[in-house]
Amino acid sequence: MKIGLFGGTFDPVHIGHLVAARLAKEALKLDRVIFIPAGVPPHKNGFGLTPAAKRLQMAVLAVGYEPDFQVSDWELQQEGPSYTVDTLEHFASQFPDDELYFIMGADMLCDLPNWQSPTRILELASLIGMTRPGFAMDECRSTLRRVFPRSEERIHYVEMPGLEISSTWLRERLRERKSVDYLIPERVIRFIEENGLYDRRANS
Repeated sequence: MKIGLFGGTFDPVHIGHLVAARLAKEALKLDRVIFIPAGVPPHKNGFGLTPAAKRLQMAVLAVGYEPDFQVSDWELQQEGPSYTVDTLEHFASQFPDDELYFIMGADMLCDLPNWQSPTRILELASLIGMTRPGFAMDECRSTLRRVFPRSEERIHYVEMPGLEISSTWLRERLRERKSVDYLIPERVIRFIEENGLYDRRANS
């Protein structure tokens, strides 16, 4: 079985995440994709993050009834920063007979040499970088080939449509009481309003 692992803060989860998961699944013929909300991302200190339980619930609502999308709370149960290598070690132990694929933005993939234990990451999983129109893919490929000479067959690139959507931008729209219809799944919007997340409340 081929399993895609998709990490992120998902604060909030939005259609860009869902499109990326679907395209990665189709391109690499993955059997399922597991969304993994991060506890404390290494590049952030956790300050300002929506509580873990709320981000987990938003992810669960977002995948809805998609039979091949799932959500794991493993990183949320760990103490300290959520390092990708630790997550992959865990899932490799859970699925020893399956192929793991880790999904991320291509910009993050290009920064792989600066991650913790990047060589081990490539041993544990193939990597999927989601590109976007205008992304300097050749430059990224060249850098990764130079740093990881025999990794080409472990790194894949999947082109995304031009969806310039970020969770930061969506949080700003929510705080400003602007519409996020069609940008965030409807079930997630209702949850945000019912729980007063991002200062957004129903009928306010």
